[in-house]
Amino acid sequence: MANNLCSNCGANLSPGSKKCPECGNLQTSKFKMILGAATVLIAALVIVIGAISIIARDDPANPAGDTTEITP
Repeated sequence: MANNLCSNCGANLSPGSKKCPECGNLQTSKFKMILGAATVLIAALVIVIGAISIIARDDPANPAGDTTEITP
């Protein structure tokens, strides 16, 4: 039975341990860390793309142009 090592202190852990008995550090798999980072990155991209589409879609207040002819 192979033991895992704590990512913080290097102590031996039993397979499936969620917390190190020596230092108390929570053990997370690299897959979960990558998945969390990917989720944050995708959420940031969605926000940026949404902001860009709102800015690009912004219609001017005067659809005829920036100048208005005033007649006396």
